Amino acid sequence: MENAEAGPSTAHEIRITTHGKMTNWVTYALEHLKKYEERPLVLHTLPAAQGKGKCPEAQADTGTEADGAPPAAPKPKPNAKKTEGLHPSMATIPRLVSVVEIIKREYLKTLDPGLAERGSLSGLHQYNEIGDIVEAGYVEREVDAEEERLESLAQALQGRNHVRQKKIAFMRVTLSRKAIPELVGRGATYQEPSIRKLSRSARARLKKKQRKGEDK
Repeated sequence: MENAEAGPSTAHEIRITTHGKMTNWVTYALEHLKKYEERPLVLHTLPAAQGKGKCPEAQADTGTEADGAPPAAPKPKPNAKKTEGLHPSMATIPRLVSVVEIIKREYLKTLDPGLAERGSLSGLHQYNEIGDIVEAGYVEREVDAEEERLESLAQALQGRNHVRQKKIAFMRVTLSRKAIPELVGRGATYQEPSIRKLSRSARARLKKKQRKGEDK
């Protein structure tokens, strides 16, 4: 269930996983965006909430698990070798991007042509954020003393003074029916809404409908 304490403008979060069903995420996202004009939707690849609790779990009204999809056993995929060894927060970024693009496309299809201005319909505002889950405080960096000593020694022999630190990237995308300029101030990149242009016949019907409304 959704967070009962969330306000009308509080973002709802969906965690993208390696085993969840994309159709479930898309369906839930469209229902959410249709129901809440003021409440953004956040899709991310962050780990499940634990420890500091900085990453609240998102649950759908249908009783699904935190990522908005029914529990399912992971299945081997043809491209498994490409993502082998990658942290889930990084390996699921391509899935996140695909889900976001599908949501934006399908959302435009749900819009009522009667709401069009100047013969076109505007889609969702998109804000992208990429960071490191360790720097963000979601997980503790696991450091093996012996491994760190050997790496420091190897770096010194190569004439390097600074040990290279491994990053674990995550991605977070906020979709909203209204602009949220403060996210850009926090470092997010902004993508303008997609535009759906109405066909000539649809524009003609819309104008005819508007004229009828003015005559009443």
